[in-house]
Amino acid sequence: MISTMNNIRYEGEIWASSLKEYDAAILELLTSKDCLIVLSHGDPPYKAVLGVPHQAAVGEPYICERGKKRSSDENAASFALVAFSLLKEHDMPCKLVIMAHSTGEDPNKVLSSPYCSEIFQGATELLFECHGASNDRDHNLELSAGRNERSNPIEFGRSLHCSLQHCYDLAVQEKPGEHAALVLLKGQGEKNGRLQNPGTGTTSLIEADNRGIPALHLEAKPKFRKIDVNKNIVSSDGLVLGQAIAQTILRRQATKQE
Repeated sequence: MISTMNNIRYEGEIWASSLKEYDAAILELLTSKDCLIVLSHGDPPYKAVLGVPHQAAVGEPYICERGKKRSSDENAASFALVAFSLLKEHDMPCKLVIMAHSTGEDPNKVLSSPYCSEIFQGATELLFECHGASNDRDHNLELSAGRNERSNPIEFGRSLHCSLQHCYDLAVQEKPGEHAALVLLKGQGEKNGRLQNPGTGTTSLIEADNRGIPALHLEAKPKFRKIDVNKNIVSSDGLVLGQAIAQTILRRQATKQE
């Protein structure tokens, strides 16, 4: 583990006895404050960079207390770590950037933040941000690209829904900068709908577009991130989601190479 102040390049174990239990060393980092955690496999250009800008421990509903307080994404790093682990298993060059409980600036809204600086450090073919959503959202999952015009949320969303075996409803942004969505229903079928947070003002997605990088923003309800108010582990739904994200990215890469 190589550290500079609160910037940690983590090279230790991720999991203890299973994909649901964190190793003690990374758990300590994930539940700390103002800590940027970077995990990488291979060298740039990365095929994918996963980002978790609003990570916080389960039971900590707010971040950015010293600035403009906002809701946290409790344990959103859980399913991102599952995805990273599977991409690493398949020897795909990739990176995971987690900002654990920022107490000041909103990490993906400030281009000069350590989080944004790190996600754009080294060339990548895809930026995929992992976020949380509240239980009162209309859909289990929302996938958008904000104003990023280099992404294809519908294509990625249909592939992700397939990887999830159609077990959850997934709302997917239809056009950059808009709220209109195609809702991929649990089971089968589609309908028109609206996103509740399409990420249109998200700096990281806009900057990715400026750099020619496709970028996507996924929001997941609490069941994908926590099972108990006091447990920082991977939920069963989060395990399914993390594996599906990795499978979709791997399928995307295989299609590009054909």
